[in-house]
Amino acid sequence: MIRCQTMRRLGLAALIVGLGCGAARPVLAEPAADVDHLVQNLTYGADFRIRTQAALALGASKSKRAVEPLCSGLADANATVRAASAAALGRLRMGGAECLQKRLANESSDTVKSAIVKALDPVFSPETKYYVAIGKISDKTGRAGDEIDSIVHRAMVSAASASPEFTMAPPGETLADAKRRLVGHSSVKPVFLSPRIPVPDYSGGNLTIRIEIAMFSYPDKSLLGSYTTKLTQQGVTSPDKDTEDELIRDTATRAFEKFTVAAARLP
Repeated sequence: MIRCQTMRRLGLAALIVGLGCGAARPVLAEPAADVDHLVQNLTYGADFRIRTQAALALGASKSKRAVEPLCSGLADANATVRAASAAALGRLRMGGAECLQKRLANESSDTVKSAIVKALDPVFSPETKYYVAIGKISDKTGRAGDEIDSIVHRAMVSAASASPEFTMAPPGETLADAKRRLVGHSSVKPVFLSPRIPVPDYSGGNLTIRIEIAMFSYPDKSLLGSYTTKLTQQGVTSPDKDTEDELIRDTATRAFEKFTVAAARLP
């Protein structure tokens, strides 16, 4: 039997593919009745190996209920559990892109980062019609850092998850990676969205948020068209960050929904 101490030296990758210490059972698809038990093990298991195996089994469970606990597993104190949770979300393919992207921005372990990037790597389903990459937002709000970019991206990715027709490119994808992923998928239309958000408008005692979207072919980036989406919150007379954030989120969601209509008319 491989000793646990030796296994740790082999690195986290071994555990991600299903190896474990002691009497860990194979990672097989779990009946629906076992999902609750696996969630309990992932959430409260005292041994990191128990939590790791629970995460991997949830990834094979084919249950939508596994997404939320696996997203929570990305914050586990143990890097092996975090990596297993990421790998499980990638295998499950039922959601979790938003929590994976959020964790990627804060993760310190290179091994966990690798597992997250792999989990985010697109898998084209038979229903996929559009491969969509979202560029870094041109932010004119005056906010520092990437706060607005993060809000817009999360909202648009979440809106895309409502339809199997849209497969989202992973964040930071290079043009070379895009070309590689699209090989053999001639029926999929790749599109690059470039968002821009002007200064919030507080005129007339109301708050108006506009998001301008330029659409390009991908990865060659020839302009295909553009459109603007705006929403107004009445009765907001002075700068209010929380209201701005909420309205930006809603406007970004509406902007992607508007894209789903425009996409059908693209050449």
